[in-house]
Amino acid sequence: MGDATTDAPDIWLVALATLALLTESPYHKAILLVVDDAQWLDEPTRQVLSFVSRRLSSDPIVLLLALREGFELPFGDAHTLRHAIPALSEADATRLLEMKAPGLSENLRNRFLREAAGNPLALVELPRSLRSEDDREAAWLPLTERLERTFSSRLSDLPEVTRMLLYVAAENDGSSLYEIMRAGEVLLARTIDVAAFDLAVSAKLVDLDATEARFRHPLVRSAIHQAADLSVRQKVHAALAGVIEDQDRKLWHRAAAAMGPDDELAGELDLMAHRAQRRGAGSSVVEVLQIAAKLSKTAEARRERFLQAAEIVTDLGRPKLLEHLLREAAVDPSDELGTARVGWCREMSQFLTINDPGKISALIKFADQAHAGGAKDLASNLLWRAAQRCWWSNASSDTCSEVLAGARRLKLLELDSRGIAICAYAEPLRRGGEVYAKLKALSERRGNDPHVARILGSTANVVGAFDLGVTFLAESTAELRKQARIGNLARALFAQAWAEMEVGDWIGAMREAEEAIRFAEEIGSLVWKAAAAIVKAKVAGMQGNLQRSEEYASQAERLVLPSGASFLLAMLQLARGITAISAGRHSEALAHLQRLFAPADPAFNAGLQFFALADFVEAAVHSDRVQDARSVIDEMERVSGPGPVPWVQTMLSYGKALVATNEEAERYFLEGLGPAAKNWPFLRGRLLLGYGAWLRRQRRAADARAPLRQARDIFDALGASPWSDRAREELRAAGEASLRRTAQVWENLTPQELHIAQLAAQGLSNKVIGARLYLSHRTVGYHLQRVFSKIGITSRSGLSAILATAGPTAA
Repeated sequence: MGDATTDAPDIWLVALATLALLTESPYHKAILLVVDDAQWLDEPTRQVLSFVSRRLSSDPIVLLLALREGFELPFGDAHTLRHAIPALSEADATRLLEMKAPGLSENLRNRFLREAAGNPLALVELPRSLRSEDDREAAWLPLTERLERTFSSRLSDLPEVTRMLLYVAAENDGSSLYEIMRAGEVLLARTIDVAAFDLAVSAKLVDLDATEARFRHPLVRSAIHQAADLSVRQKVHAALAGVIEDQDRKLWHRAAAAMGPDDELAGELDLMAHRAQRRGAGSSVVEVLQIAAKLSKTAEARRERFLQAAEIVTDLGRPKLLEHLLREAAVDPSDELGTARVGWCREMSQFLTINDPGKISALIKFADQAHAGGAKDLASNLLWRAAQRCWWSNASSDTCSEVLAGARRLKLLELDSRGIAICAYAEPLRRGGEVYAKLKALSERRGNDPHVARILGSTANVVGAFDLGVTFLAESTAELRKQARIGNLARALFAQAWAEMEVGDWIGAMREAEEAIRFAEEIGSLVWKAAAAIVKAKVAGMQGNLQRSEEYASQAERLVLPSGASFLLAMLQLARGITAISAGRHSEALAHLQRLFAPADPAFNAGLQFFALADFVEAAVHSDRVQDARSVIDEMERVSGPGPVPWVQTMLSYGKALVATNEEAERYFLEGLGPAAKNWPFLRGRLLLGYGAWLRRQRRAADARAPLRQARDIFDALGASPWSDRAREELRAAGEASLRRTAQVWENLTPQELHIAQLAAQGLSNKVIGARLYLSHRTVGYHLQRVFSKIGITSRSGLSAILATAGPTAA
């Protein structure tokens, strides 16, 4: 329920602005957005276009991408139609070759057809460099290399001035004709007319317009770049640096022209990397830092820059590049701080779900090294990561104790968010009361950084303090949404959904879970997509939507099993367990929930066992396994520290009431129904139902009716149909009739439709709603039309009255 990483916000703000620019065109015309050679997109551009591509279903916009064979589509699993363009048939290839190169001998024609293998570009270009019968025995080359040689061979026939302009164009990072001409004049020390490009245009190497010179094909640029030797390229870059005005581009060319180490230039590149990082251009930062490292005069400066680049790469999902950077950094084993930084980089590039106690021990060691080196912030991050590994992968109690000992050595402040999180993740049940008290103190503060608020909210969830977690997480997601920090938003929305589910806001839980899934798909995170699907499965199960619950659970299971994440497998059993209880299948529920307690089971998770307490006891009691229920209660009490979290204490009271003798049961029911129970409506409803049923069995029917009525009303409000039915059955048995619950018309809406309808009911425009939910305004309008159709209205004016019972709206 937490992660130490943060993501740069600017990318998603740019993405949102791009979406708005495309979808809010005042001309209301269809738009075709073409991206050629999509395999070369830089990471920020890929993310922006991926974001946009997922939100065009309701707009007259088509995004068309072309990329080379052998490259993966850079948009992950975005919903795209894919069309692989096959090679030309032999007949079509022959016809094209005859059109472009008539009069070839049979030998040459056959060779071109064979080597081109149906590639249209090859069929057009190869004959330009190989036309005579004497060339028929020329050595065979791979097609791309052959084409590059074809293009570069045309250079030799061009005058010096044209060749130089082509060299400049090939090295320039833009296509400005002005820049190319001015740099050419610097290199040749004379005035050049644009007519110098005419022969290059005739040779089909470039196309010109009034302001730009563009190569006909990427292979042309590649061929000309390779045709120039190193000294020529350096002179070209120096000339470009002299004529380009943009600060960062100028620096780039100065670096490319550098002959050796240059600390001043490396320092300027550091500033350039910082500017790129502020834009969220992680890949550019890494590239600039690598160049700066190679320009560094000292080994220390070189190592520091490579390490900085490696630290950024950990968020880019490029393990091979990470290992290359760490090799280049060449950190000496005697450098303890450097070794700790290397350890952090390797750790952050791996999945938390891998169950390896050795990794936790290594993180503790790295934290001690970082602390000794004066990097206390890094040390606390390393220990928090170690604590997360404890929770995610079900580490032993001894390992968890070692993590806590490492945190004590840091002497963190009493209310340090990471210090609190380390305690919670390492020993959630034992330290729950202590963590709860600190979170309670912090909850009175406002204006937390959204990252800190997410840490605190996730920490609250881990110990069962959902009443505090929901507040922290609402604060976090509201700010993350404003800042468009989608990577963190996916995690925070899942955690918020889980907290809302436990505090009885099931509408909000489904809404947040659905949005978390959407953002998890955006960032390619299967873990958070699965986690959010589990929330939906559990809510659907508690509401009695058994088929839908299993659909969500199966979807999550397919994502979870390859990861080996015990915490997700455990949560999946929680969802399936309560679903089975809702259906009255208590033995099946017990089988699911027992998996959390079986050490040999992949779903075994000591840190999550107490989440199953109420469900396990209820399933065991109704399966005639009362002693198993008592054993679990005893174990939870043994592990719990003094003053358990109120949610845990309420569950303990419920469990004790179910297994108690008639003489003790009422006391435990009443303890569970104390003031804290109001924070957990579903659990409180179960307590009231259990208490009312117990009173009826004690022949106290009159006393039973009040708690049974309350239980019925709670379950009705939650939409928990199976539980409402049981409360009504008990009421009838206690001598009181009860009308059936009337379904609300808005219950037919999907979570996203309901969310949009609630925002519209507040008077927000489609444009404002779209900005808040990262959708185009036309998509919002499409959903509203579906809402109107489903609930039988024709305009927004009727929304407020119909949605009055649908609960609060997310910020």
